Amino acid sequence: MNRKAITPVIAVVLLLMMTVAAAGAAFFWMTTIQSRIQGQIGTQVGTTTTQTGTSLNMISLICDANTDDTINITMQNTGTSTIEAGTIAVTVTDEQDRVLKVATTELDNNFDQNQITSISLVISGGGMVQNSTYGIKVTLPGGIEGTSNCIAQ
Repeated sequence: MNRKAITPVIAVVLLLMMTVAAAGAAFFWMTTIQSRIQGQIGTQVGTTTTQTGTSLNMISLICDANTDDTINITMQNTGTSTIEAGTIAVTVTDEQDRVLKVATTELDNNFDQNQITSISLVISGGGMVQNSTYGIKVTLPGGIEGTSNCIAQ
């Protein structure tokens, strides 16, 4: 009988080669997925750390419609990082979230952790009406924001 077949030695070698190839492919696939997930987690941790490191608390907000629409803001740096000196933007919105005015002032000194500071702005042409509620958004250097509402007195 003349049967042509693969010898048992060649069959074992082929099976071992297929096993090694499958294990290599699985290793490469898992390494790629692990690297991508680890990178995404690292980015998210960095973003979260930055966000918790910078935080602003609006302690007091007084909107005075009687004297040229003056806004007095007292705020505290409740984050763990110092906020660098620079330009502060204050956005005033009405009850329908329409922007009435954007004013800027300067933060002359660095704003350290737990430090409290006050700013006073005249929103000329803002047209505040007594007993109306206004939204105040303060944007500090570095994009740190704090929002609160005030009722014009």
